[in-house]
Amino acid sequence: MKIKNFTLFLIWAGAAISIAEIYTGSLFAPLGLTKGLLAILIGHIIGTLFFSLGGLMSYILKLPAIKSTKVVLCNKGTIFLGALNILQLIGWTAVMIIQSAKAFNGALGMSVSVGILFVGISVLLWSLFFESEAYWVNNIAVILLFILTIGVVAFLKGGEILTPEGNISFADAIELAVAMPVSWLPLVGDYTINSENRKSSFIYTFLGYFIASCFMYFIGLFVSLKTGGKDIISYFASIKSGFIPLLIILLSTVTTTFMDVYSAAISTMAVIKTRLSKKELLIIYSLTGIIAAYLFPIDKYQNFLYAIGSVFIPVYTVVFVGFFILKYEESGYLNIPAVVSSIIGIITYNYMVYNGTSLLKWYLTPTITTIFLTALIYTVTQTFFKRKEKIL
Repeated sequence: MKIKNFTLFLIWAGAAISIAEIYTGSLFAPLGLTKGLLAILIGHIIGTLFFSLGGLMSYILKLPAIKSTKVVLCNKGTIFLGALNILQLIGWTAVMIIQSAKAFNGALGMSVSVGILFVGISVLLWSLFFESEAYWVNNIAVILLFILTIGVVAFLKGGEILTPEGNISFADAIELAVAMPVSWLPLVGDYTINSENRKSSFIYTFLGYFIASCFMYFIGLFVSLKTGGKDIISYFASIKSGFIPLLIILLSTVTTTFMDVYSAAISTMAVIKTRLSKKELLIIYSLTGIIAAYLFPIDKYQNFLYAIGSVFIPVYTVVFVGFFILKYEESGYLNIPAVVSSIIGIITYNYMVYNGTSLLKWYLTPTITTIFLTALIYTVTQTFFKRKEKIL
């Protein structure tokens, strides 16, 4: 079934309208309004371009997101990437459920444990319902979420901007903005594969996510600046306004987390042989997300985002260079140049995030440096291997 352009736009706008995006934006507050907004825009331009290229690639190949990477990564590489994707999707499911449960705790006094179960079961029911219904259900939810989210800002009209204390650097803020759209890379193609045309698969995916995600980050930044450092969950808990913020939280969690659960099911079916149906996998991953929510240490949220970026940025740099630029179609079980380049990229990213950002200018962030270095190494090593094969 073809996905209309406006529907594709709303699907990815809906993915961005979430409590996790608002919460991440609040982390930018120590930079102040101007620098915070600049970091949001720069990071989202980089991250959403990467994200949209993944959607375009799936459309061209007419393959789901994970399967499309096989043309560069080969069989073993795709299986490894699929397994990592399933793990990060379970992690995202847990993060979203926990954040929502904490907001319910603050606004209603509901215990976090009960909140986790309530939100998690809602995600499960939505997954089962949405799987059998048309995209218009999601379209209505996204439009309502957008309107309700704007309503939250109305509580903070007037007053002065209070820049809270903190030690986030401009480069680190860019990384947090890049990581969010990049985290959707292993599933964007599951939707864009059914786009109306090639141009739509890129443009409407980019615009839907970019506009909505930047707005969510801005709300988080704005709330934190107006409240002197409160994140969105603490803000919801303090205003005790009940219906509006709780409806935003529940709807945004359910509609966004459904995409995580759905992609985990698609990734499983793409990389391993299983007798389980898609619906059975949706149930399994929804329940797994609930269990993980009881065990997941959310206090390390930024590190979770960095971990996603550290893997997907170098791996997908290799994939995009191989497919769009070098136009190689690999065969066999493993692409050695891709593995070597990805490992070097992962090491580079992690070193810069935790040790090296203070040594470089803001425009050489871990993401930018990793992209250029990984692309260069892969191009050189892949060209060498191809020439060697021809000689032999």
